[in-house]
Amino acid sequence: MKYQYNLQEPNFTVENIDIQNVSRPKDYKHSFRNGRTKHGFVYTVSGRMLDIFHAGDKESIYVSAGELIFIPKGSVYTSVYLEDDTEIKIIQFDIAGGELPEYLSKPVKLNLPKVGELVEAFFNPMKNHISNHPFYYLSCLYNLLWQIDESYLRIPTKYKKLQPALSEITEYWQKNETVSYYADLCNMSESNFRRLFREYMDMSPIEYRNDLRLKNAKAMLGSGEYNVSETAAASGFSNLSFFIRLYKKKYGYTPKNE
Repeated sequence: MKYQYNLQEPNFTVENIDIQNVSRPKDYKHSFRNGRTKHGFVYTVSGRMLDIFHAGDKESIYVSAGELIFIPKGSVYTSVYLEDDTEIKIIQFDIAGGELPEYLSKPVKLNLPKVGELVEAFFNPMKNHISNHPFYYLSCLYNLLWQIDESYLRIPTKYKKLQPALSEITEYWQKNETVSYYADLCNMSESNFRRLFREYMDMSPIEYRNDLRLKNAKAMLGSGEYNVSETAAASGFSNLSFFIRLYKKKYGYTPKNE
């Protein structure tokens, strides 16, 4: 018996891939005054980064070790290295014959399972593989794009309306925005937004934001570059006692024991 499947094709083609591994000292700045010349994925291996955007609706995005950000071609911004020996890995590319999905139309921080492995694949070709073979890097990039698309589509239809708030909180967890602000992003009433958010995430919007802050705080304390008070302030907690209490509840010990 013969089976035939009509496979869906992407509406764009990837080309001109290049990769970079960069390490810089604290306070080093690199500006794209004329805009990025290619689309880019930037993965922070160690340290912390701050990307300050000079055009569009994004102001700035903090990126900690283990996090991936996508910055579209043409973006005008300045990257600031916030810690000594901050290391990043960059995957740049052009597209032809179409355009990227809407959710990659602006700078965005991406949450992906095993994101480190997806990035490292570009820098550690398979054993006995020809490291500069174009098909290898094309396969890595299409796999990364596929995983991002799967992650985006993984949100059930019922909860897709929460996507603007989820993206905003993920990128700007250090900002003390109100729940009504997040609800407005989703064009929902605050009460409906709170209900749907808890139903999907099993926690409130503020609890989700605090969870992201605590994860960032743990990384900062682990670096040895910040004391407890500095970490609390940089993570968005204005009340030190509240920060310590939440930290102990999540990790089972106080921040000073990190």
